Amino acid sequence: MQDIHEESLNESVKSEQSPRVVLWEIDLTVQGGERYFFCNELNEKGEPVTWQGREYQAYPIEGSGFEMNGKGSSARPSLTVSNLFGLVTGMAEDLQSLVGATVVRRRVYARFLDAVNFVAGNPEADPEQELSDRWVVEQTSQLTAMTASFVLATPTETDGALFPGRIMLANTCMWTYRSDECGYTGGAVAD
Repeated sequence: MQDIHEESLNESVKSEQSPRVVLWEIDLTVQGGERYFFCNELNEKGEPVTWQGREYQAYPIEGSGFEMNGKGSSARPSLTVSNLFGLVTGMAEDLQSLVGATVVRRRVYARFLDAVNFVAGNPEADPEQELSDRWVVEQTSQLTAMTASFVLATPTETDGALFPGRIMLANTCMWTYRSDECGYTGGAVAD
């Protein structure tokens, strides 16, 4: 779980918030491709949005089904991108249907974007004010002449994922009470 910076948290509860900008990074380097940076919008000057010094090209892209849930199976969000000029079809054919690609979704309030996005600059620019999620493309769910859709999974739920080799159970501690591994030094509970 990542920390939410105080400025972003304050912005999220205001009655009049700055628009939230969603930025996408798609990393195909594991498949032999490149890293792509997309955003659905242009900046105030009609140019690609710049965040942390990197340009995010305007390209139709949409994610849905992102949620945080502590019970049951984890979310399987989907990512839909335009297949303009067959761009995604070509990449899918050459790069293993993009399975295993890393997708990073960054959410930033517009008031924190880099100063170069604004005609008069931006004194409130702050590269720390982002919320990000990391996902992995699990499968291609649809590939048409118009769009391509992908099912995403958390990195720990994909094939070959490494996760600590310890079983986690709700309301249960695997350590022997008051053993060296337990670490509990408080008052007696079950003595």
